[in-house]
Amino acid sequence: MAFLQMSMYSDALCMDTDINILLPEVRRGRTPLEPERKYPVIYCLHGHGDDQSAYIRKSMIEIYTRDLPVIVVMPTTQRGTYVDGKYNYRYFTFLTEELPVRIANYFPASTKREDTFIMGNSMGGYGAFRLAMGRPDLYAAAVSLSGAIGERKDDRPMLKNTYDAEKLQYMNFGDYEEYKNSDNDLNTLALKLDKYEGEKPRLRHVCGIDDKLIYQSGLDFMKFVQENTSLEIEYEEGPGGHNWGFWNPQIEKAIEFFGFAPFKYKY
Repeated sequence: MAFLQMSMYSDALCMDTDINILLPEVRRGRTPLEPERKYPVIYCLHGHGDDQSAYIRKSMIEIYTRDLPVIVVMPTTQRGTYVDGKYNYRYFTFLTEELPVRIANYFPASTKREDTFIMGNSMGGYGAFRLAMGRPDLYAAAVSLSGAIGERKDDRPMLKNTYDAEKLQYMNFGDYEEYKNSDNDLNTLALKLDKYEGEKPRLRHVCGIDDKLIYQSGLDFMKFVQENTSLEIEYEEGPGGHNWGFWNPQIEKAIEFFGFAPFKYKY
């Protein structure tokens, strides 16, 4: 894959923003001229505290996709939770309406729904479901890697002792009454998606059983979906915590879930 680091101005954000890109390349032999070819796109959303460099620095995404005819896009939302924040930037608008157009203008990227996939870890796992469930017309499939997909509750320990998270939640979602029953509440969004008459995105959620941060809230969300909707969400759990040691093998499975055959790295 060819690796690009790009900075672009965003109208939705009213500022410059950074994006990392992986582009398909012919590693041996002569590169053919294919001006009409369009490639599928996988969007990778980082977790809380990371940025657009996370997947390049910490995962094997470049290895897994090295021989695939696919473009990998890694944007940043800082700590914006992939939503149009109450007192924060319009990241949902940026990711769903602006970035795909810019990527298609800059690179040979397909904008077809069947060619567009999204995944993310932790906060990015919430973002992947938030975008795919909120815009089912844009994404064929989404994968949550230990995503924060459960209901946001102000009594969770993570909101009491890390990164002023309670204030951050308010900046992005508003208070609990504003969050509850809004499209930022994935329970509410699942009910809406269940009634959506168009083709629904395929969804997959995975989590480590040793993940004290996300595991139970993810189960709560899966239970809500099963009891209140006809949606089918593929679920997998296994040994592991909230870290890249668990996520890396799951990234490989996510690529397979999207319909590609990832490169098998042999040590």
